[in-house]
Amino acid sequence: MLKAFWKLTRAEHGLIVFLAILVSQFVVTHRLEAAMVWPALGPMLITWGAFAWNDYFGYKSDKALKRMDRPLVAGTIAPRTALWAAGFLMLLGLALTYPVSIVAFEIAAIYTLMSMAYDLFLKTRPLLGNLFIASSMSISFLYGNFSVSSDLNSNVLLFAGVAFLAGLGRELIITLRDVEGDKKAGAKTLPMLLGPRNTVVAASVLVYGAAALSLVPLLHPVSPIYIGLAILTDALFLVSTYYVLLSQKFENLNTARKLTLAGMLMGVLAFGSLGL
Repeated sequence: MLKAFWKLTRAEHGLIVFLAILVSQFVVTHRLEAAMVWPALGPMLITWGAFAWNDYFGYKSDKALKRMDRPLVAGTIAPRTALWAAGFLMLLGLALTYPVSIVAFEIAAIYTLMSMAYDLFLKTRPLLGNLFIASSMSISFLYGNFSVSSDLNSNVLLFAGVAFLAGLGRELIITLRDVEGDKKAGAKTLPMLLGPRNTVVAASVLVYGAAALSLVPLLHPVSPIYIGLAILTDALFLVSTYYVLLSQKFENLNTARKLTLAGMLMGVLAFGSLGL
């Protein structure tokens, strides 16, 4: 059952959000304290809840694709259970963000509402859903910043931009992978309008832009750790685009999804090294 709930909430994504917030706090304050853990818990729970909500409303599409890796399709978790879990996690997450700061709570509340709206209608709108998902990948850095400071740190803003571009490129690849299921569910996504090849080209341009932006800190003295981690991050994303440029088959698109997830983790660690 624990494994099923891990899959339902895509728990690894929530843990990356948790880490991104801690890293952002570290970059702003140049210190890590136990008190910084509390503000990061709420968004992690909200992220878990958002994925459970996504699985509940994406059941028709996942079933059409025969996604047996999804617990609702596999029958290991009932749809009603997923819906209750989504509501509980998102409400608890919001409650935990309330004492952090007004700005942090507002960010968390807006993200929660937008996560719900995504599955209700944004997901079926070309590009709008992709833009939201990309913004959700960068919002953790801003939340972390405003959980410890009222001023926006320039490095936080830079990496929020990197995360947005890379996230949008990744999201286009994932949406392309799910085209068949989305068609059966009645959605009209950007890859349906652009076609597979043009979608991959657009995703590649976004990833290249993120890689270029990640080099901006090199204009100033930085830790060798940042250089190494940034190179690894960019390599993972660039290799993923190579895979999907070769072929837009499901296997290649799925490999690209896994590579970019690893790239997201490396990117968070690279960003954190700027606080050293």
